[in-house]
Amino acid sequence: MRINWELPLPPTGFETELADGSAVRVRPIRPDDAPALKAAFEGLSDRSRYLRFFSYRKELGDQMLKDYTDIDHHLHRAWVVADPSEPSAVGTDEGLGIGVARLFATEQDPTVAEATVVVIDEYQRRGVGRLLLDLLASTAALWGVERIRFETLWENRGLRRLMGKIGATRNEALSDREVIVYEIPVKAESGDITAGALYEILRWAAADREEPGSDREEPGSDREDSGEAE
Repeated sequence: MRINWELPLPPTGFETELADGSAVRVRPIRPDDAPALKAAFEGLSDRSRYLRFFSYRKELGDQMLKDYTDIDHHLHRAWVVADPSEPSAVGTDEGLGIGVARLFATEQDPTVAEATVVVIDEYQRRGVGRLLLDLLASTAALWGVERIRFETLWENRGLRRLMGKIGATRNEALSDREVIVYEIPVKAESGDITAGALYEILRWAAADREEPGSDREEPGSDREDSGEAE
């Protein structure tokens, strides 16, 4: 699926179809999306919450919801996806909120942006993530981002191997030895390269994976990953 979008997206966004023919609407996030974002979080499985937030967080607090939705759309950009065929969990007329993606850079180094994608469990493996990752890659290239950064847990051995396979640069997070920071270069002339690599990450995240703590190496181990996804 390749979208000819107008970037940056207008406030109304656009409507498109997933591979299965389902219609979805994508638009920039707004402050009034906080209730829908809270409802979507509450609909995530414990495992999905753990993989996204690195803990079994039970709820998103008011300040966190504000930080996620009341953004500048300059250094911090975010988008929501809704399924208009399903009723909204909070009574809006746009339908059910099913996914969120965001890019966040800093004034100190706007050439590097952190990226996150979250899709509710019922809509994983249906192309929502790929849609959002294509949008992330295209926006990053237009925005002048040279590297996309994301984090994962040390215990996620299979994902670490996948990162080695696609050539991501790996660094341990300075503040937490349980977390690894990866970076993937953005090819300004072609968003497909980054989108393809990120899609492989998302596909792995959506698949059944090892449980926390299983078959793990200790942080700081000198043994290199094999470069093969499990």
